[in-house]
Amino acid sequence: MVLLCVIHMDAKPRLTPAGVPEIRFMLLPINDCEIIDTWSVGGLRGTGSHDVAVQDVFVPEDFGSGFSDPHVLPERHYRLPSFSRVIPGLGAMALGIARTAIDSFCEIAGAKTPERTTQMLRHNHGAQVRVSQAESLVQSARLFLFDSVDRLWQALLSTGEVTMQARAEVRLATSHAVSSAVQAVDLLYVGAGGSSLYTRCPLERAFRDVHAITLHIGVHPRVLETTGRILLGLEPDTPLI
Repeated sequence: MVLLCVIHMDAKPRLTPAGVPEIRFMLLPINDCEIIDTWSVGGLRGTGSHDVAVQDVFVPEDFGSGFSDPHVLPERHYRLPSFSRVIPGLGAMALGIARTAIDSFCEIAGAKTPERTTQMLRHNHGAQVRVSQAESLVQSARLFLFDSVDRLWQALLSTGEVTMQARAEVRLATSHAVSSAVQAVDLLYVGAGGSSLYTRCPLERAFRDVHAITLHIGVHPRVLETTGRILLGLEPDTPLI
């Protein structure tokens, strides 16, 4: 298992040059870990993200790593800043959930005749507007996310470095993708009516899961303050950009 820990020295957290506690990832055999069944959640139930406890286990230095460690592997994709490589996955997952929601809504609309009407849902003008809005949100956000990551990657290939502006745009595109996915799913969740309440309906799961992603620290609303600072020509307020 790969677990995150705070490094201590003299019985207190060791600070980085930025003045924050140093954290490192530790690779441990699963037999050294106790999995505590705590993952009783409303969304992303399938990740199984239970708490893990480890007591008095020695981890060799080579089995630990931190965000500021020097590069070891030579391939260029390892030169991508950590948070420019990992965080966009949140946007990709959210957009994938929203794509499933659109497909599910279209299936429901082609089979459901809402109560107190003789008209199938797909003929309802409101449903037509909602699916158009959702499609626009997902496709435009997807293009922004892919474009920002691609431009960052191309810059890395050509110069060997990544500018702060490129990093900010990737983080901004990720937050925008998650926000757009939430809007799209909400439109369809409401548009499908009572069908969305049932756990057998994919829209019910999409609603739970896409909102759960918004709680990840990587897309916290405060990220927009950091990206805004950079776009305005200021220094970032966190080393984790």
